Amino acid sequence: MVVDLCWRTWPVVRFGEIDSTNEEARRRASGGDLGPCWLVADAQSAGRGRLGRAWSSPKGNLFATALLAYPRAPSEAALACFAAGLAVLDAAEACGVDMSSARLKWPNDVMVGAAKLSGILIETGQSHGHFWMAAGFGINVASAPERPERPTVCLADLPGGTGLKADKLLSALDIAFRMRLYSLLSEGFEPTRSAWLARAAHIGTQIELLQPGNHVQGVFSGLGGDGALMLEKPDGSVVYVRAGEIASLDQGGHSGS
Repeated sequence: MVVDLCWRTWPVVRFGEIDSTNEEARRRASGGDLGPCWLVADAQSAGRGRLGRAWSSPKGNLFATALLAYPRAPSEAALACFAAGLAVLDAAEACGVDMSSARLKWPNDVMVGAAKLSGILIETGQSHGHFWMAAGFGINVASAPERPERPTVCLADLPGGTGLKADKLLSALDIAFRMRLYSLLSEGFEPTRSAWLARAAHIGTQIELLQPGNHVQGVFSGLGGDGALMLEKPDGSVVYVRAGEIASLDQGGHSGS
């Protein structure tokens, strides 16, 4: 099943404008259509990211959701966000963009310095007795929408990214995500974990974990076997974090990443 899922090109369903490609995936899954397919929009009127945040969706950038029946336990679906982040790097590099300055921020962002290039939203559900997953990608290709909470960047700003079109990036992303997903499903999390850590932002540095009513500081020391962030506290103990936001600490202040 894994080979059939990952080694065949997924059809692309295109929309001029839609509320959200992830919402369309949810609608289709509720009706029994579990793909695999790509749902792609030129623009979104209600794009969203993690924690319910709005995602700016101007034309020229890539808004795509991979809808598929996920052949593993629901508890393992969150690991796909690490494969997805790596796939964004793979796809941009395949299109000739210099991604040497790009890093992966736990759990689901692609960053260039303190600026956000891409976000990934993994959503799951059950329909007609089958478990499905929607992997949503928002990638700033042609423009970097201004955001009040953080700086942004687009692929056009990076060496080799001038003139890159969203459709070309999608073709590369289709291949990259299927290959990264195949590795995750057939080899387990360890190869994905190692590859992700090699490109991780803030690894080995002081960070602050931001959770509702709880801020904890420590060193980002690694990833657990379930994708949890390993936070080493000043007393040497390690906390495994499965939800929250992280911010790097720079001379006592927040980096804003």
